[in-house]
Amino acid sequence: VLDGDYAPRSAVDIFVKDLGIIQDMARSAKFPVPVAAAALQMFLMTSAAGMGRDDDASVARLYARITGTDLPGEPQT
Repeated sequence: VLDGDYAPRSAVDIFVKDLGIIQDMARSAKFPVPVAAAALQMFLMTSAAGMGRDDDASVARLYARITGTDLPGEPQT
């Protein structure tokens, strides 16, 4: 992110899948995973914003859009 490099090395949708599995397993065990739950929501929002196939660093891009912050390598707002 700091270098402005958002080349896909992973994908947001992979995290959505994996965090969903974690949520399901935790729910079955009645085990709380609040940080994973919050992360899942952010990855879901990023995917819904059209960045599902983009690198997982795109979550930072979504935060930047929400807060009006400029990131390296992104168009200035």
